[in-house]
Amino acid sequence: MKFIELQEAFEIELNVFDDGLNKPTSMNTEWWLNRGLEKFWKTRYSGMNAKQIGFEQNQKRIDDLRTLVKTQELTPVAVSKTEFSVDLPNDYVILLGDSVGILPSSDAAKQCWDKDGNEYIVKYSDTLEATIETLDRQLSNSLSEHLLKYSSARPLKLIQGNKVLLYTDGQYSIDKYKLTYLRRPEKINIHTNPFGEYEDMPEHTHSEIVKIAAQMYIENQSNQRLNTHDSEVQEME
Repeated sequence: MKFIELQEAFEIELNVFDDGLNKPTSMNTEWWLNRGLEKFWKTRYSGMNAKQIGFEQNQKRIDDLRTLVKTQELTPVAVSKTEFSVDLPNDYVILLGDSVGILPSSDAAKQCWDKDGNEYIVKYSDTLEATIETLDRQLSNSLSEHLLKYSSARPLKLIQGNKVLLYTDGQYSIDKYKLTYLRRPEKINIHTNPFGEYEDMPEHTHSEIVKIAAQMYIENQSNQRLNTHDSEVQEME
């Protein structure tokens, strides 16, 4: 849909259920559409919806959020010999998966590490989840997988603030951090380019976003037709 068509669809939706309802201004319509967009992606991800189906639990949920799935390969910064830091992207919302590329430290035993000519080959693995409460215990655990064994290791990962902190045993460094995440969708802006196409979300989601926005507006107006409209949204699900 074009941005102006999203606005028109929202107004039509309100008229269908109550043509006497006080209609919002175009600026307020934009605000409600973005509220609908936010509720759409959150409920489709979490499973807190009429179908109680979350992200990737069926093909519909995969298609609902597929344009928001993003992968970036980032270069960590060494904080110390055993700690590395990565800034989360500005549009980051929810972690979906990650992996790291590791290399031996300069003073580590490297007999088992494969080489390409004179260069050591980066080896990829996933990470181990850690929390502030468990980090020290995991770091001191002599059986933890974050310890380098036979050129293989899984660094500990702690997400704090807007950073990912990665911990090694000092025998290896982290060369790359590959992050797959759900990004924040671009806001609906019906004023800057009203006749432009809204392409940030899949086309099949546009009518659902509009219906959710209309439902939220009707609820805000304490309209008794809300229950009827809510049933329509659940059927649409």
